[in-house]
Amino acid sequence: MADIPHTNNFDLLRLILAFSVCLAHLGEVSATPAFRPLEHYFYSGVAVDCFFVVSGFLIFRSYQRSSGILSYFNKRLRRIYPAYVTVVLLAAFLLPLLLSPDSDLIFSPVWFRYLFSNLAFLNFLQPHLPGVFSQNPLQVINAPLWTIKIEVMFYLSVPLIFFLMKNRKKWLVLALLYSASIAYSTYCTHLYQQSGLPIYLKFEKQLPGQLAFFLSGGALYLYFSFLKKHYWILALPAFLFLALKGYTIVPALYPLALGLAVISFALCFPFLGNWGKFGDISYGVYIYHFPLIQVFTAFGLFSGHPWTTFLFLIITILLVSGGSYHFIERPFLRKSSHYRQAAESDPSP
Repeated sequence: MADIPHTNNFDLLRLILAFSVCLAHLGEVSATPAFRPLEHYFYSGVAVDCFFVVSGFLIFRSYQRSSGILSYFNKRLRRIYPAYVTVVLLAAFLLPLLLSPDSDLIFSPVWFRYLFSNLAFLNFLQPHLPGVFSQNPLQVINAPLWTIKIEVMFYLSVPLIFFLMKNRKKWLVLALLYSASIAYSTYCTHLYQQSGLPIYLKFEKQLPGQLAFFLSGGALYLYFSFLKKHYWILALPAFLFLALKGYTIVPALYPLALGLAVISFALCFPFLGNWGKFGDISYGVYIYHFPLIQVFTAFGLFSGHPWTTFLFLIITILLVSGGSYHFIERPFLRKSSHYRQAAESDPSP
């Protein structure tokens, strides 16, 4: 396997994807006409698919570089859970105080249901709190957290995937799992088209359906030497496939094409700077932006001068995400973590 370049564009890519999700949500969550055009340029579904590809590449790498399975899970827990717990706790305690007319909401049964289901990554069991954001177009407190549940399930699946590949042809195992994921996604889509029931689209977005993106990233890590050697031969058709919307004709190739495009940008394109030098805020942007947009909407801050408020929102998201990284996330990271090393050195030429 070829060495992964130390100077890569993963930090920039994650930041772009996190803000793409934020901008895609802005018009829908706030229902502000000025922001509606953003939905034509930013699509959260594609950004999430890209995140899953990046996760597959980096998590496969993390597992293979770990000293054991406990070390692997320890690293994953340290990276994802501190900020996740923080955003859930802040929502549970602060939002009722700020927005709920029910003074007894905190410590009520529904409040405990919200707290514990969200801390356990079961956000769908209680995505909202009574009275909180009740006047907003959407009442859900933090919709993007559903993907963190999928991410955790990916973490749990990696040891099993590597076990299946042991003493077997890696490409065959990956191809079979990829095909199973595509088959599941296709069947759920078919059921939705036949019945018109949205529940089937929700099923399609769960682990089996999203696994193809994760596996695409993981496969490109395992075969990175091949990708690096045949970069243009592989990447150019992938970019053309996506640009010409070939996935509408052959949807089964979409996760693989997206994977080639995403990993090529991260590792084969020219280095575009050390965007992790001041800390990795992309995770914070992703998990904090939705409730912040909801709060701004609840207080009517977008009604007067939406674009001025938009700038204030972006600054707030940056400050909250930066504070989360430096004071909540970073202390839990090992000194060997890429995120800490990127902040302590500048690998730019």
